[in-house]
Amino acid sequence: MLTTARRGWISASLAACGALLAVAAWTALPDGGAGQRAPARALETAELDLLHTAGELLVQDCMRARGFSYWPVPRVPHPDFRDFPYGVDDVDWARRQGFGRRIERQLDEEAASGPRGRYRSGLSAERLEALGAALMGPDAKGLEVRNPGGGTLSHSDRGCIAASWRQLYGDARLWYGSSETVKQLGATRTGRVNQDPAFRTALAGWSECVGRRGFPAEHPVRQRDEQLARTGPEAEAQDVPMAVAQAECARSTGLADTAQDLHRRYSAMIRAENGAAFDAMRRLQAAALPTARDVVARHPGG
Repeated sequence: MLTTARRGWISASLAACGALLAVAAWTALPDGGAGQRAPARALETAELDLLHTAGELLVQDCMRARGFSYWPVPRVPHPDFRDFPYGVDDVDWARRQGFGRRIERQLDEEAASGPRGRYRSGLSAERLEALGAALMGPDAKGLEVRNPGGGTLSHSDRGCIAASWRQLYGDARLWYGSSETVKQLGATRTGRVNQDPAFRTALAGWSECVGRRGFPAEHPVRQRDEQLARTGPEAEAQDVPMAVAQAECARSTGLADTAQDLHRRYSAMIRAENGAAFDAMRRLQAAALPTARDVVARHPGG
């Protein structure tokens, strides 16, 4: 649900703290069998928040040392932000937010007119390029991992983001490899859910339901994306009634329950298939908690 105006800072923030936002949706691994080392636990939300805050503060310190200002980005970009990978299924949220257009607009305005936007707008093209190199590294080289969806993903090992990983997790290469793998597996899970016969059967019932209510669509995510792409008062006036119809039909037809059940099932399957990545990431996270507490403690108000 993030738009272009915020993409630079938000994506840099997510990169700085690895997959902390994405992995919060993964539940704990099952216990290991007899004679096996117990798998690492999934961190609690408060612990993920701590790691994110510490990572952002380390990036801020690094950028300041390189002559640039940096404003830490929150792990959750807006108090009402929600991610609906299979379409909006919360009726109350839909009544308040529609498809989240107001949240998008607020975040876009903040990105443009807030301190980050004002700072960037005051930099020359050369300084902007230097800022990007200081933050992300001069090129995407040094850290590399195979993308579970195909191909290879890479990241610089020389910018402030990589420096924060080394300070917090010790092994930047292992952290990037494991956390980026887990992050990318979210798309694998969503794809499997969407292709499951049970989901597709429920989807047909949902499509019939919203069609009867005057909002014909084949898939809730496409319906949401197409609606948010429309602009103007007439389009925006349809946001709430369309989103409410989407959510109510997801509930009444069983699409929401089917998606949630499949989401849990494929989560367990994918964790089992990629246990090494999950275990490595979680062990690094748990080991980083004392360092994160120290970092936050020495940054009053951090």
